[in-house]
Amino acid sequence: MYPKVRFRGFDESWRTEKLKNIGESFSGLSGKKSSDFGHGEAKYITYLNILNNPIIDTKLTDKIEIDNKQHLVKKGDIFFTISSETPQEVGLSSVLDTNLNECYLNSFSFGYRLKEISMFDNLFNSYNFRSPNFRRKMYILAQGISRYNISKKAVLNETICFPKISEQKQIGKLIKLMNSLLSLQQRKLELEKQLKFFLFQNAIPSKEAVIFKPKIRFREFQDKWKYAKLSEIYNTDCSGGTPSVKNKTFYGGNIPFLTISDLNNKKIYKTQKTLSKKGLENSSAKLVPAGSISLAMYASVGKIGILSKEMATSQAFFNMTFDDDEKRDFIYAWC
Repeated sequence: MYPKVRFRGFDESWRTEKLKNIGESFSGLSGKKSSDFGHGEAKYITYLNILNNPIIDTKLTDKIEIDNKQHLVKKGDIFFTISSETPQEVGLSSVLDTNLNECYLNSFSFGYRLKEISMFDNLFNSYNFRSPNFRRKMYILAQGISRYNISKKAVLNETICFPKISEQKQIGKLIKLMNSLLSLQQRKLELEKQLKFFLFQNAIPSKEAVIFKPKIRFREFQDKWKYAKLSEIYNTDCSGGTPSVKNKTFYGGNIPFLTISDLNNKKIYKTQKTLSKKGLENSSAKLVPAGSISLAMYASVGKIGILSKEMATSQAFFNMTFDDDEKRDFIYAWC
């Protein structure tokens, strides 16, 4: 087995092994009462720690009393969640990348210990056991209706693919670098959202402001703001309608049909559904001009978008047309 993309110098095929052949499982805490938790000289790795982190966050362990009957965890162990309310969270894994003194595993997870730990890189394992390919296998194994569980035996009977240790280390470093870059971008995005919120709070005055002026504004503008109802700003408005879904001839034509799921960006260029001319004529749906603002009235209430071209919309929208694009863009930002 070969990956489609790999580092230069690596041309050996990847090994495929069943988990039960290269490692052994062990259970989490057992025989404990609620009063046993929250105090003591020992620690245990929580369910949420495994659920939320590909690599165990050692700062997020909880206290428990020392119990020599329980399994101690050690560096290189891989932990799997056993039970969850959704199948997507069953069988999620996390790797312990450091040694912890007197530390156990929670009772809603099980541990997996590789026989030849020197053959594996912890960073690589943390991503490999959460790869889309392996996660699909866990999803299939999840059993239940209102709550989903996974069999430890079934997990151990699954296969995992891996290259030699030197290639594992290279892959692990690359993915760690990518995750670091994504974290920095996410932090930057959060800061920009805070700045945007601050500007909206201070650059747009409230109706109750005594002099009706914003706290922050461009230097060349000093006049008071006007106050008006939204209906006094836009040109025309209309709602929409949905043709009967029982009549297939009403759909699949050349008329874009806007639904809530299409509101993902400022400008709406494409819709998932389309109407035929017959569908438009046999419903309360109307053609809304390009450049209009469509505002969701149901489900994702208040979510808005600007139509890049003429479209029909469902009754879930309130559509507004404007004579002035700058005025329209200001209303979009304000909303």
